[in-house]
Amino acid sequence: MSRETTFSLTVGACLIAGLSSPLLFIVFALHPVWLPEMLRPTQEIVFYGASLIVATLTLLLSALPAALAERMGASLDTALKIWLFGAIFLAGVGLLGRGF
Repeated sequence: MSRETTFSLTVGACLIAGLSSPLLFIVFALHPVWLPEMLRPTQEIVFYGASLIVATLTLLLSALPAALAERMGASLDTALKIWLFGAIFLAGVGLLGRGF
């Protein structure tokens, strides 16, 4: 599997986690903190923003084990696979938390 494919699958898993994570409701409820005042807080805008925030958080959290593995001498391909499996794990936890 090429590096581009691995990274694309990682981003896709993070987007799934952004739509299904239990943290989505917490970020949704905190929209007065992160939503700019120039936007009307409609349900669609708040859900889209909260989903992007959770997906970005998933991308960053799943990168931590990959960065540590690369620091300890793993190759870039191995680190990307660790990143992918971390993102899939977090997306799976989100899906299982929702009851799917």
